[in-house]
This record gives sequence, structure tokens and C-alpha cells, in this order.
Amino acid sequence: MKKSLIALAALAATGAFAQSSVSIDGIVDVGYRHISADAAASKRNDIVNNNSATSQLNFRGVEDLGGGLKALFRLEADFNPSQSSTTNGATGSQYYAGTLFTGEQFIGLSGNFGSIKLGQPNAAALDMNGVAQPFGTALGGGFSGSFGRMGTKGYGINGFVGSGNRVIRHEKTAKYETPNLSGFSASVEYSFQNDNAPVASTAGSASNQNRYSALGLNYANGPLKVAFSTTQAAAGSNRAAGAVSATSLTTGTINANKLAVGERVTDNYLAANYNFGTFVLYGGYTTTKSNISANEDAKSWNIAASMPFGAFDFKANYLRVDDRTSANADARLIGLGADYFLSKRTAVYARYEALDTNTHVSGTGKLNTLALGVRHGF
Repeated sequence: MKKSLIALAALAATGAFAQSSVSIDGIVDVGYRHISADAAASKRNDIVNNNSATSQLNFRGVEDLGGGLKALFRLEADFNPSQSSTTNGATGSQYYAGTLFTGEQFIGLSGNFGSIKLGQPNAAALDMNGVAQPFGTALGGGFSGSFGRMGTKGYGINGFVGSGNRVIRHEKTAKYETPNLSGFSASVEYSFQNDNAPVASTAGSASNQNRYSALGLNYANGPLKVAFSTTQAAAGSNRAAGAVSATSLTTGTINANKLAVGERVTDNYLAANYNFGTFVLYGGYTTTKSNISANEDAKSWNIAASMPFGAFDFKANYLRVDDRTSANADARLIGLGADYFLSKRTAVYARYEALDTNTHVSGTGKLNTLALGVRHGF
């Protein structure tokens, strides 16, 4: 009898384990980078991280709860394989120090209704970059830490990671994603605004949280992909600060800019691509607007293409930014690239980016970047 009970317990444990799975995957990308610029301080040569993709380690889990319901999680650790450091989480354009998991992280439920994710899921606007051009968020796509197409300032408010004029993800967020219906899908994101006066003696309230909301719409059917996102960050009378230190995660971004009292910044992003078989044609258009127009008022557009040829994949992107504030920080970017796939998981690559802007973080004028490297996915 005792042996039977042990056997039944082992069988039950095996059955439960069979319904759960945890996987580990990631990307390692390191290469040579040469930068030349009008500003003398910008000229340099380095072995660096993230020329063609974000180096990352992912832990993913799914459990079948029955009836079509599943529990799921993702923990993403973005890292810098070219530099060991105790502050690796804040190095190489990473945003959250003091925790191993520096990228997307969430827990949620999925089923016939779609999915609900709680934590710090990727923003709908982040996914737009892969629809608008073939470089994604890497070199050549107009998504670098010192330059981005979403406006000119890059507001850093509580978790609204817009550093470098871009939207990545927001902490303390709930995100709902619809199921795919004949190619159509949508997502809604929300994080509450807490506008109480800061109370230093209360844990977690030293900085207030600004409201974050976003809507994403997608259509993917056959050779055509179309996507749209609109994202808004809003501050009340007690707006959150914008700086973050290695010991404080309450503000969530390394960017020192912040929303003004009562300010709202809205980013809209429209993107599409069409696969013609021999090549893919891409396009994107953005607007960024503050209700305080002197702070943020910009538009951008791009046209791009990619073409596979044997083991090669060639890419090109042209981007223009029109800044309508008094700073008049217009910009132009040309990105060229080629990947040569040694296998399905490993590629060597070349990237060239020519940036022309009068507000570049390293100085005014032009900045040219050449990169050669190796990327491996596992």
C-alpha cells in the first residue's frame, strides 16, 4: 500500500511537471566599433556590446492550468559581455541598476481571452521598430542611446523609459493583449498616477509615479504588416523626478529630464512593411507632442529595405527628424548593414551609420559609426 502511494505521488508529480516548462535563451553580440565625428571627443575605437542586437539572457516559463488557461512569466537580464562591472546593469545603455533582470519582466495569465501581463512588459512602441525598419533597436535603426526619433529631449519620468528620445517599457504596469483575430491584434497598457506629496518616511514614496498609458494595434497577414501605437506620460502637480542612482529604482531611468507640473507627452508611431519575396520594403512615421509645446514638438519619417541573398541579409534605412521647438534640432540618419549567417543561430555582421544632427550628445555636427562583429543566439 505504501509503495502504491509512493508510486501514485511520483506519477502525479511527473504529470504536473509535464504541464510546466521553463526555458533559457539569449543573445550574445560583441564587435569592433569605430566612431569618427566633427567633435574631437567623439572619435574612438572600441570592442563593444550591442552593435546588431541586445545581449540578453531570458528565463521563460509556462504552466498549463487546464481549460485553455496558462500561467506565464519572463525575466530578461540585459548585460554587457565586453565589460565586467559591478554596475553592469547600468552600463551599455541598460536602465535599471541594482537588479539582475534589467529588461522585460512580468508574470501573467493567457487563454482564449488573450493575455494579461503584470510588471514591466515591453511597450507596444518598442515593437514598432522592427516593423518600421530591419535594424530593430540596433545600430542603423535610429534608436541609439544618444539619438532617437521620438522627439528631442527624451523625458525620464518614473519608469517611462524614454531616455534618448525613445519608448522602451514602463515599470509597475498592467498590459492586456488580445488574441489574434484574422491577423488583427491589439494591446492596452496602464500604470497609475500617484500625485500625493512625497513622504520621506514612507518606503517607495520619495518620488511620485506619473501616469503611463498606451495602445497598440497590429495587422499581420501574408506579406503585409501594419502597426500603430500611441503612448502618453502625464504628470500632476507633484511630478516625479527623472534621475536614478544605483541604489534607487523609484524613478526607473538614467535620463535626468522630467515632465513639468501638469505636463503630458504623447508619442504616436505608425509603421508598415511588405514582403515582395526578393526584398522587404519598410516605412515609419512618428509624432511627439507635449501640451507645453516649447518642451516637445517633433515628427519623423523613414523608409527602409532588406534583401536576403543566399546566406547574406542586406539592410538599408533612411530617417529624418523634424524638430519644431525653438531648438530646431533636425536630424538625418543613414543606416547600412549586412549579416552573413554561418548557421541559423550565428552570424557575422557589418554596420555603418551616418548621423547628422546639431544636438548630438557628443557634440554638434556629423557622427559616423562603423561596426564589425559576431552575434550568436541560443
